[in-house]
Amino acid sequence: MKIRKYILILFFLLIKNSQGYSQDISDKIDLLMNNYYRNDQFNGVVLVAKNGKIIYKKAFGVADRDWNLPVTTDTKFKIASLSKSFTALAIMQLVSEGKIRLNGTIKEYIPDYSGKLGDSITIHQLLTHTSGIRSSLDPEEEIIKQRLHHDLREYLKYAEASDLLFKPGNRFGYSNFGYNILAYIIQMITGKSYNVVLKEKIFDPAGMKSTKQYDNILVEEKLAKGYEYNLLYGYRNADYVDASLTVGPGGLLSTVEDLFLFDRSLYSQKLLSDEYLKSIFKPYQPGKYGYGWFISKRIFPGLPDSITIADHSGSIDGFGSYMARILTDSSFVVVLKNQRSDTYIHPGYAPDIGNQIISIIYGSDPEPTRKSIASHIAYIIGNNGIDSALTAYEKIEKTQPDQYNLEESELNKLGIELFLRYRLWDEALKIFEINMLKYPESYNVYDSYAYVLMKEGKYSDAIRYYKKGLEVLEKFPGCNNIEMVKGEVKMAKIYIKEMEEKLKISDMNH
Repeated sequence: MKIRKYILILFFLLIKNSQGYSQDISDKIDLLMNNYYRNDQFNGVVLVAKNGKIIYKKAFGVADRDWNLPVTTDTKFKIASLSKSFTALAIMQLVSEGKIRLNGTIKEYIPDYSGKLGDSITIHQLLTHTSGIRSSLDPEEEIIKQRLHHDLREYLKYAEASDLLFKPGNRFGYSNFGYNILAYIIQMITGKSYNVVLKEKIFDPAGMKSTKQYDNILVEEKLAKGYEYNLLYGYRNADYVDASLTVGPGGLLSTVEDLFLFDRSLYSQKLLSDEYLKSIFKPYQPGKYGYGWFISKRIFPGLPDSITIADHSGSIDGFGSYMARILTDSSFVVVLKNQRSDTYIHPGYAPDIGNQIISIIYGSDPEPTRKSIASHIAYIIGNNGIDSALTAYEKIEKTQPDQYNLEESELNKLGIELFLRYRLWDEALKIFEINMLKYPESYNVYDSYAYVLMKEGKYSDAIRYYKKGLEVLEKFPGCNNIEMVKGEVKMAKIYIKEMEEKLKISDMNH
């Protein structure tokens, strides 16, 4: 009797400890996400599950900025390239039914396909991005074509007209066109539309009531509006992209709850037998990409073995997404955003957030983050000019230094982006001048300033600041990452020599 009582007590203690552990993870994830939200880096929904149970699900921000409609946990998002996981699964279902062979070729299933090596590129190569078929249209052409409606077969003509990037099977080359082709093959084999096939064979069996192929013509209830963040001008509505271009590689809408149901259904073999699921989650070389999933291993302190992660990220007009299945212990993470940044400053990428959450699940603490001073004053530059921006910087430095990231790299990145992307050379120089005042022992601030001067043809001043940077590096090695700036130092010495030669020739001519 005492043994039974002891076992019962132990059982309840284990449950209590497990609940406390999950709550601890949930609290840390919430701290991380609130940091991202407060710093204007996240607008969307996050769901995290462990051992098949949801331990965190929360919405942040607005679904529609014009109407100030909040994001909710059942808000729909464009999930972009997460769609590839569903396309690959539909193909494998047809493989399991004997209707498609993995070593079958494009021309076997699309007889009129006229692209290069269509009679030798296999389904396996399309699934694993090793076909050599280019990813998509050139950016200039895509801007025009993305606004036009295309029949799926018609859209494949762009892939057919393109040269292969490499011999099929030799390399990994991410290809959206490859998944357009797979979607068309699904339609050819079944005689049904891509969306209908996925609904009948995946969405309905998994209980996914909010997932479907997006259609621009239809009004979609609870769909978030997508926004692009511009460094100088802030948020704007995302560009129009006709959904017909995204069939297969990136056109699905979904919710975090539906994606969780999808994850759980893959453990039940409801959608596919274990034999074929193993093929999906096997990392194929080259590329370590399975069928619709990237497969990787990560090591965490305190764990005896590495964990295996199947994940995918996505990015499309105003939306970012990330989904990860931890194959080792059935944890699951999904991050859906309705904002996308066109700058490397303060972007808050969905996969970065997702990977931080995975680290928290396995013992890490969330890193505290602050608002980006570069992002803040860049917006002021775009709307009110550089002088107002510098005034705002000085005020923040005096009154709110703990709330903003004031590190040297912040202004350095801003100056580089103002110069290289926006061609605002004077504004870039003023940003670098402030950085030199604040961080006189940093090599980077002089190197960046000198580079802009050189490009303006101010060779004497550029040489002076390059040499000043080299002196600072020699005098304050502990304040600089010598290894990281090694390449810049090498180029600085080359630039100095070249500019001295040009000045010498100029003097001779005068």
